[in-house]
Amino acid sequence: MHDFLIAGGTVVDPANGLHGPANVAIKNGRVVAVVEELGREKAHQVLYAEGKWVLPGLIDSHVHVSSMPEGYRMMARAGVTCALDMAGQPEEMVKGLKKAGAGFTVGFLYPLIPGETISDQQPSRREIARILDQALGQGALGVKILGGHYPLSPEATARIIEEAHGVGCWCAVHAGTSATGSNIEGLEELVDIAGGLPVHIAHVNSYCRGQTTGDPLLEASRALKALAQAPAARCESYLSPWNGTSARAENGVPKSLVTQTCLLSGGYAATAAGMEEAIVAGWARIHGLRDGEIELLPPVQGLRNYRAHDSQVYVSFPVNSPSVAIALAVARASGSFAVTALSTDGGGIPRNTTLVQGLALVSFGAMTMEDLVTKACLNPARMLGLSRKGQLGPGADADLIVVDPVTSRVTWSFVEGQIVVQDGKVVGQGGHLLTTDGGQAALREQGIPSRAVAPEWLL
Repeated sequence: MHDFLIAGGTVVDPANGLHGPANVAIKNGRVVAVVEELGREKAHQVLYAEGKWVLPGLIDSHVHVSSMPEGYRMMARAGVTCALDMAGQPEEMVKGLKKAGAGFTVGFLYPLIPGETISDQQPSRREIARILDQALGQGALGVKILGGHYPLSPEATARIIEEAHGVGCWCAVHAGTSATGSNIEGLEELVDIAGGLPVHIAHVNSYCRGQTTGDPLLEASRALKALAQAPAARCESYLSPWNGTSARAENGVPKSLVTQTCLLSGGYAATAAGMEEAIVAGWARIHGLRDGEIELLPPVQGLRNYRAHDSQVYVSFPVNSPSVAIALAVARASGSFAVTALSTDGGGIPRNTTLVQGLALVSFGAMTMEDLVTKACLNPARMLGLSRKGQLGPGADADLIVVDPVTSRVTWSFVEGQIVVQDGKVVGQGGHLLTTDGGQAALREQGIPSRAVAPEWLL
């Protein structure tokens, strides 16, 4: 007997050439069959999916939950079954997964912030090697350079990419150094700095906001040209117009350079006073909690929250060009997608919109369903070295979602055969951490189930 049979839905699985009505049988956490006819009496539980999409679960290669564990529930409702936290502190990841995990799989990268997690903008190779060893030993998949927010020197950025490659671990970069900003010039500099080594280039459309040329689409064209010069890199882009960042101010000035730039782009001073003006005007939307999830607060409530927490909150700005988002989502080069994957930069930041906005692009005709599943499921699974995820072939992990095509909302979600979302409600708990071989012992000691991965593109 099968554990579950998802009957009558339209299955889309480009990895296995499937697009049409089929029944999906699940047993012992795996997909065991995807066929047009399968006796419903052969399953302990039958879920009727007529009129709905049955897709591999979304794999979001850029989220933030370590300091915002509410994001687990938010992601689960949005169809995510696996994710990569792009700035996770080990102790926060463990604590958050135990307290708020929604039953799915997540990996994390250790953030490199000068003056906090790394000494300054010019760390030595010895320090870099020590931090890499420490991060991997605590369960991280690698490190992230937050150049646009907290820049390092170009030389230090190059050293970190080289050292990460030397030990075969993940290195993601938010483009920008002490010589450039989080813009198209920063992206072009990053491609040059990487020198052909594997690197994860974060949220490509963040560098195409018209800050340098005044023309976002021109900058998107330059971005695609730069990416073509970096075949060893992997990258992602998102569809939301909102950019989430930290509102934290020190000495009356936002600490993050990205936050400063977002304020300036709206015509506000890059100061704490300018932030308050932007909040009142609705340009800056402070994050707050409601019903266990994070949302963008209205101006009066947002200003109150900002002041009550002495600026130690997150904020979103509508700075992302929809035309750029679409252009990068659909762009192809040499027969494959120019930007590897769709991500959200979401999680605890309220912009987990890949499914809703991706299906809107499908309805518009800008993408096919196969395109959407490839970029939101299959390609990020390959990035993470997860051959049994992102697809629904026999033997694949039973990570899948049932989606209402009218509302673009998830009705059911499974992770390795366990129900995570049931009738639109999150019921999953806990979860697994993706790590390296060297990180499993530390996670085991803390009671966290883990899976070691070794993505081939990093080698």
